[in-house]
Amino acid sequence: MKKLIYIIAGSIYALGFPSVFGESLLITPIIGLVILFNGLIKKTTLKQDFLTVLLFCLGFNLTGYYWIADTLTEFGNLPYFLALVLNSLFAFIVAPYLWAFIILKKYILKNAKLNNSLHIVCLAIIVTTFEFITPQQFDSFLGSPWIYFSKHLGFASIAGVSVYSFFSFILVFEVIRFLKTNTFGIANLLMIFFFIILNPLIVKEPNTNQSKNLNIRMVQANISNYLKVDSEKGTYASSKQVIEKYKNLSLKEHNFKENIDLIIWPETAYPYSIYTNLSDLKETLIPTVFVEIINKMNSQLFIGGYDSQSSKAFYQSDYNTAFHISKEGRLIDTYHKRILIPFGETLPFGPLNEKLSKLFTNIAFFATGKKSTLFKFNNGVKSIASICYEGLKPFYIRDYLNNAKDADLMINLTNDSWYGKTMEPFQHLFLTKWRALEFNLPILRSTNTGITSFIKSDGTESKRTELFKGENLDLRLSIPKRSPTIFQTFGFIAIFPFWIICLIFSLLEVKLKNE
Repeated sequence: MKKLIYIIAGSIYALGFPSVFGESLLITPIIGLVILFNGLIKKTTLKQDFLTVLLFCLGFNLTGYYWIADTLTEFGNLPYFLALVLNSLFAFIVAPYLWAFIILKKYILKNAKLNNSLHIVCLAIIVTTFEFITPQQFDSFLGSPWIYFSKHLGFASIAGVSVYSFFSFILVFEVIRFLKTNTFGIANLLMIFFFIILNPLIVKEPNTNQSKNLNIRMVQANISNYLKVDSEKGTYASSKQVIEKYKNLSLKEHNFKENIDLIIWPETAYPYSIYTNLSDLKETLIPTVFVEIINKMNSQLFIGGYDSQSSKAFYQSDYNTAFHISKEGRLIDTYHKRILIPFGETLPFGPLNEKLSKLFTNIAFFATGKKSTLFKFNNGVKSIASICYEGLKPFYIRDYLNNAKDADLMINLTNDSWYGKTMEPFQHLFLTKWRALEFNLPILRSTNTGITSFIKSDGTESKRTELFKGENLDLRLSIPKRSPTIFQTFGFIAIFPFWIICLIFSLLEVKLKNE
């Protein structure tokens, strides 16, 4: 029965992210990990540690990602008990860094202790590294809840979310040390204190002198998943209804003095495949509904849809795509999604996927994109694109920005309709905001059912739509000139100076105490 405390710890950890209890309870991940690591930093067997981590992840999963079961029940037509069992299996991959930690503890950190500040800093470095480098389906970090203070997080553009995880891990281990020995490391607590104090002092104000203006309309048509799937199967009535919804909202009156520069539809909004002309994109046949909207609104379009290319393998003939269409009704450029969701858009079995595609007909089996497209809009505004969970990947967005240089913003196209009326859209938006901070990058987030939002480069929102409501989000943007952040230039290694400083001060404390 004592082990059940770790399920509770996992649930407490999950409350630091948007949940049924609210947006974020901030400090609860610290409490959850104190309970977890207090159990792991003991002389226990690998089997005992495995059970501890599994129970923790189970609590984290069922509290934080409970919506997976809801999705399987609503859209997979599974009994809720079976859906809950399948949801529970996600516990094995929800926090992979913890599995790496217990293996390291077994074979290398056999006598891991928290006897002094130096031990704690070293352990925090190890765990922070594992947290960042181990692949996650939904990239959430211990430092993620710090986004609540987004306007004051000056170090985010220097070392990313991981530096906030690092100091949070130090705090976790210092609390455990105090509980065990009734002592604490003065050096570590001072470093945490100065880290918090310095954050708002180094926040840079955006350069508004060279701002570029853009009138944006993001169309949230609120297409139900059933209607969306039926339209993509080719059912005429459903396809017509979907297209009419998007068209009518796109043509709705606006309050801008000038024309709308860009109308955006979310991920896979257009239900039919578009067959791009590989030799000359401008010669691609554009659907008549797009031409009608362009002629009436005198706007460019940025549309989520399917790019079909018959030259690909039969089970990977389509790309999940963003299409940029000019005011003249010609295709300017495309972005093909590059990070596909396992078991939703592909299978993780390499060469076996072709054979398995005949068995798992409900999986889309998209082809994987290759190009880091830089889109160019009116007034010299340049943008990268991301589709769905790609916006949660700091390493991916960093590589994209470094390949497609001079981007002013990012457009994220998303469809969260699969998850129903759950906290998933709030979690997705919550985690996406970190990319704005890390890269000083405004984000236009266009979704089918919500939450459609504009995220400023400081992580705050100017406006958002309501969930499951068909409406437009019209914005006149003034986009400051941006330059690469330190985190964009150096990536994860930008955290090294923080580690070195903490190691030096903790080492000095240990030496002074020994003398």
